[in-house]
Amino acid sequence: MSSRVRRLRKHGLGLDITAFMNMIVVLVPFLLTTTVFSRLAVLELSLPAQSSGFDKLKGDLQLEVVIRGDALEIRDRMGGLIQRVQNTSKGHDFRTLSASMQQLKTRFPDKVEAAILAEPDTSYDILVQTMDAVRAARTSGFGHVELFPEISIGDAPVATAAPAKSGKRS
Repeated sequence: MSSRVRRLRKHGLGLDITAFMNMIVVLVPFLLTTTVFSRLAVLELSLPAQSSGFDKLKGDLQLEVVIRGDALEIRDRMGGLIQRVQNTSKGHDFRTLSASMQQLKTRFPDKVEAAILAEPDTSYDILVQTMDAVRAARTSGFGHVELFPEISIGDAPVATAAPAKSGKRS
């Protein structure tokens, strides 16, 4: 009796990566088309130094823009209020602020510093729009004119309320 021995031939196992490659071919373009490419804009700011105010008693302009809830105040640190830009029905009037900044720049062409002082409840969007109006102005074309690019930020001084008038005379 002859017995036949059946021998199995063992083939080397190969790695089938066809399904993986198909998935990658579909996944890579999908991920690339759904990726959000963000544009970062960095504004360079400097915080005002602690000073008594007496060390800068010069005759030049020390520009401050105070953001209030009802208006934007353009001030000189030593000279006081220059202009008060009241809010419009849509909010703060940044166009008038920009026009006022352009007028100040023509009077003080060498001045590049400005301080923006915001009340605690000022939104980030209003702060950035104020900084944009103070920093540069749009020209009639597509260009920008540099106004006061070196901006410092800080807290607004507490608004002093005008004394209420009473109807009684003493």
